[in-house]
Amino acid sequence: MPALEVKYKNAALRVELDGNRSAALFINNIQRMQESLTTLPGTLRLSSSVQTDYEWHEFIEVIVTFDEKDITISLHASNSEIACETYPAQMDDDR
Repeated sequence: MPALEVKYKNAALRVELDGNRSAALFINNIQRMQESLTTLPGTLRLSSSVQTDYEWHEFIEVIVTFDEKDITISLHASNSEIACETYPAQMDDDR
């Protein structure tokens, strides 16, 4: 399944999806949060704070929107979008 990876200031941010409509937020390779969706369509919100500089912290939020056709991952840092990707909902694992 897809993963969105972004280097933001001094932090490595990653959002991983699995085939069970679950999403996990990793910051510097540490899983900070995971949520699952039970029905379609739907939205998951994952969040955490991260230290990006000396005595500087930012709020990280991931919004994952699932529907029958697409999955959209939107990554925000302190209320500004820093990355957004859309993937087909049905991923072919043989590719």
